[in-house]
Amino acid sequence: MIYRKKGSRGGVKKEPLLQVIDLVKHFPIRKGVFGKVVNHVKAVDGVSFTIHRGETLGLAGESGCGKTTVGRVILRLLEATRGEVYFNGSPNLLTLSQKEMRPYRKKMQIIFQDPYSSLNPRLTVGSTLSEPIKVFKLASSREETRRRCAELLNWVGLEEQHLSRYPHEFSGGQRQRIGIARALSVQPELIIADEPVSALDVSIQGQIINLLMDLKERLGLSYLFVAHDLSVVRHISDRVAIMYLGRIVELAETEPLFQAPKHPYTRALLEAVPVPDPFTKKKRILLEGDVPDPIDPPSGCHFHPRCHYRFDPCDKEDPRLIPIGERTVACHLYDPRHNSAIPETILDVPPPAKLSAG
Repeated sequence: MIYRKKGSRGGVKKEPLLQVIDLVKHFPIRKGVFGKVVNHVKAVDGVSFTIHRGETLGLAGESGCGKTTVGRVILRLLEATRGEVYFNGSPNLLTLSQKEMRPYRKKMQIIFQDPYSSLNPRLTVGSTLSEPIKVFKLASSREETRRRCAELLNWVGLEEQHLSRYPHEFSGGQRQRIGIARALSVQPELIIADEPVSALDVSIQGQIINLLMDLKERLGLSYLFVAHDLSVVRHISDRVAIMYLGRIVELAETEPLFQAPKHPYTRALLEAVPVPDPFTKKKRILLEGDVPDPIDPPSGCHFHPRCHYRFDPCDKEDPRLIPIGERTVACHLYDPRHNSAIPETILDVPPPAKLSAG
């Protein structure tokens, strides 16, 4: 893949666009004839972050950690269990009725992971693109609607003649371009990109990523970019949030996070990325066991059963998000309250002062 160089955000004023506070989504598990709730799948378990105007926040983690659920709950495609979501000074979106939510649906859009299943196979591309334009009354005539649809296709690298074709007549990369055009059709300010390149060939992924970056610069968009491919996340994101079992464990500027990860899970993820050099030897943190069951997650820090750095409070107390310079880390190793409790012999872990440095 050949990626275009990411623009610098130096000097850009940080203006909050989306604020997510303590977002929780638990799916009920029902049994019996009457559907009695016997437990919950804790898919998202207290997630908080902010996306600034013109920024791309990457949301990364293993499959099943709750990344996609976060995006769908923000858009009210799934209803939250509790939490707060504010968009550009709005009331809490999670408390609005469907009628009150309607104006914000125009401002926030989503690009789905599977470009084929997200398109109606019975609608032409022209019908797919024109429907949201008609619903939100963004064009005054049929001719203007068609002109806008043709312009959208031009933005994503397709041609006006494609308006009369059906989804099955396109390749996977072209279908994803149509999905991007549909998201742009209502002139959004924020786009949630739910693993938009994971279903595509590697040769096409770079083209779609470059397209998203071009559109961001041209239209002043902000992205919540959900992905598990860390190389893609690093290239497109201004900041990165790492999720584990429904919680954010580390959030930082992209390059500092990749160059000096703090949380043991972040470090393990980055050390697992293969290096295309057979003579390079990497010292890896090998994680123990499997990802715990989200129905019955571990007490305290969810990561402690797999962590080489665990010590006394890890299995008893939920870690706080601790600020370390420009980043935040949810790990007891960095909590000043536990400095005296950290054994210096945990797999040659350096003292807390050294852990916190850099």
